[in-house]
Amino acid sequence: MSREPVQKHARAGLQGDSRSLPDAVRCPRCSTGIDLGAQTLRCRKCGQFYPRLGTIPIILPEPLAYLASCKGQMDRLAEQVERTVLDVREQLQAADLLPLTRERCQTTIEGIAGQLADVRTILEPLLPEAIRPEGSLQSEQLPATLDYLPYLYRDWGWPAEAQGENEHALSTVEEVLGDGHPGRTLVMGAGACRLAYDLHHRHPDAEFMVLDLDPVLFSAAHAVTHGQSLSIREANLEMGDLGQSAREWLLVAPQGPVDDARFHFLVADAVDPPLDPGLFDTVLTPWFIDQGPEDVRDLISTLHLILKPGGRWVNLGPLKYDLDVPISRRFTREELFDLAERAGFRVGPWKSEAVPYLVSKLNGRGKMEWVLAFCATKLDAPQEESESRGGPPAWLVFRHLPIPTFDGQGLFWSEASTIRMVVSSIDGRRTLDDIALLVAERAGQPDISMSQVRTAVRQCLQQVHPGCRPEG
Repeated sequence: MSREPVQKHARAGLQGDSRSLPDAVRCPRCSTGIDLGAQTLRCRKCGQFYPRLGTIPIILPEPLAYLASCKGQMDRLAEQVERTVLDVREQLQAADLLPLTRERCQTTIEGIAGQLADVRTILEPLLPEAIRPEGSLQSEQLPATLDYLPYLYRDWGWPAEAQGENEHALSTVEEVLGDGHPGRTLVMGAGACRLAYDLHHRHPDAEFMVLDLDPVLFSAAHAVTHGQSLSIREANLEMGDLGQSAREWLLVAPQGPVDDARFHFLVADAVDPPLDPGLFDTVLTPWFIDQGPEDVRDLISTLHLILKPGGRWVNLGPLKYDLDVPISRRFTREELFDLAERAGFRVGPWKSEAVPYLVSKLNGRGKMEWVLAFCATKLDAPQEESESRGGPPAWLVFRHLPIPTFDGQGLFWSEASTIRMVVSSIDGRRTLDDIALLVAERAGQPDISMSQVRTAVRQCLQQVHPGCRPEG
């Protein structure tokens, strides 16, 4: 289990800091600064080596495991395509097929095989030939390769339209941003990066950093935003017309390349970004908060830590959580706003609407999606009225607030060693995160996530801390 990358000990409160954003990148294992300009990326303190995906730095606790997972993803994709092709070819042996049916099936084979070749062309040249992973990265931490390819078609292949999906996303974000300048901007879960790209060209004097884990989307976005053009096929197994089976899209950046000095790519965990705190003027979470974090409350704490006082959190996307997220954590708009205000944000403006989502230009299939956009400003201190709303104390909900000591703490004893450790760690300064790190280091179980450790610490606090009692 790695240490939490959002650093609180180094250069907190960087409002006057003139460094470029890459200078704020830290080693996710030991928190030491990483020189992204070096030919070889290696932490000077702990010695951890950080490879690149092409030229994009991979700043993860287990970077070689990430590369191995990328290669495994490509292998699984090839196996999936091979099985589908064999199945269709077997069906073509039937004697009762119409000529048009044979034509459709053959076109389907060509389309999905071509799509696999296109994906390989994008990703495989960026992967080392020999990968010997140290540690492990769970496969569910990486998106399934084909599931997200439509983002590439939409972001870089579809023609511009006055009310197109890309254009509408940009106008919505600018609407909730208002007249404010984005400044130093972090885009969490940037994906194919079109929204970040459009904001960059709308505000060329702002500085952007984009984070994501998807190797195909991110490497394709990096190539396109640096002046390359890519071809990738859209292949459909479901179609209404024969002409809807496949199409080759040319991916290009409509306004030319980005400014490398002001637009930075980083393969990193956006939930726990390896960055100095208090540095960003704006953090954008596009279609992310309901998919990226295990617990949105932990993400809100991360946002509060990495934003400057007065910095803004801008969100765009549905609140459509994965089915494995507990129902108690599938927060609605009202709950999300309540959480943000208890954590130290002021929410507004906001809007919600139903918009077209990934409606294919090839076969017309897609859907309408309810989308929430809002801007929340980080305050110098949490709003006083948040404590009068009832409910648990804010320091129990969020991982960035100090946990207060309590009367009789020095005399406390429990048969449970974890509870004893949690109570002895409370000193009025340590946060839920700080104590969770201590518990995680003592446990030494790398397969347990920090979200799970925080849940355990919360349970301990609920049992023993007087401030967690309803009458307290």
